[in-house]
Amino acid sequence: MAAPPPGAPTPAAPWQTGVTAHQGARQIPILCIRCRGPAAPGRDGSLVCPYCGHRDQLPADQFARAMELQRRLSAAAEGVAQMRGLESALGHVFESRGAFVRAAGLWLFLAAAVAAYALVSSWGIIGRAPPGFRAGLAVNALMGPSFVAGIGVAVCLALLVGRASYRRRVRVHLFARAAREPGHPTRCRACDGDLPDRRDAFVACEYCHTQNLVTPEIQRDRERLLAAEVAFYRARAQGAVAATTRGSLRMSRVFAVCVALTYAGMIGLAYFAQSLFPHAR
Repeated sequence: MAAPPPGAPTPAAPWQTGVTAHQGARQIPILCIRCRGPAAPGRDGSLVCPYCGHRDQLPADQFARAMELQRRLSAAAEGVAQMRGLESALGHVFESRGAFVRAAGLWLFLAAAVAAYALVSSWGIIGRAPPGFRAGLAVNALMGPSFVAGIGVAVCLALLVGRASYRRRVRVHLFARAAREPGHPTRCRACDGDLPDRRDAFVACEYCHTQNLVTPEIQRDRERLLAAEVAFYRARAQGAVAATTRGSLRMSRVFAVCVALTYAGMIGLAYFAQSLFPHAR
C-alpha cells in the first residue's frame, strides 16, 4: 500500500472515535486490563501498560474491540464512587452558588412579610392598649412570623451540617484529575478521558458517564495527593534505611561473635594439640 503524501492527515486508528468536522479524531481512553491505568496502544492494537508493565492485545475485530474497550470503561467507572439520585442532587446543591439563599430565602422572606402584616394589622390594638402592655402585645404579634423564620433558620443549619459532612467525607473522592499540561482539559477520575469544557461544577464523562467535580480546588487537591505520595515514599525510604542500618548492625555483631569464636577455637585447638604431645618427665 502506497504511503500517504507529505502533509496528508494521518488516518485514525481503529479505536479512535468521536470524529466531528471541527474536532478531528479523538482517541477514547484505553485502559490496562490489570491495573485500569491509561495506556497508549500501538498501531497494531498491542498494549503495554506504563504502570504495571502488563502486555495486552486488543481484538482485531472492530465490534469485539469496541465491546472490550467499553467493558474496561465500565469496570473503571464501577471502581470509583458514583453519584446517583439523592447524592447527585445534594452534591449539586452543595457546590452551586446561592444554594442557601434559594433554599431558605423564601422562608425568610415569608417571615418578614408575615411579621410586617401582623404588626400592621394589630397596630391599632397595640396603640390603644395601656403603655405597659404595648411591648407584650407587639411580641405576641410576632409569634407566628417567628415560627416561619425558625423554619428558614432550620433549613440553613441543616444545609450547613450537610455541607460540612459532604466536604469532609465525600468531596475529596469526586474531584476530576488535573490536566496533563496547562491549558489542556481536565480528565475523568475513573477512565482518565478528557472532560468536555463546561461551566457546571459537575461534568459527566463522555466515555464512562462518571460525574466529576471540576472546581479550582483540583490543583490544590492534586498537590495534596502528591504531598501524601511524597510523604509515603519518604517514610518508606526512611524505613528502608532504618532496616538497612539494623541489618548492618546485626551483621557486625554476628561477624564479631564469629571472629571471637574462631579465636577461641584456635586457642582450644592449640591446647588440645599440646595435650597430645608426650609430657617430659
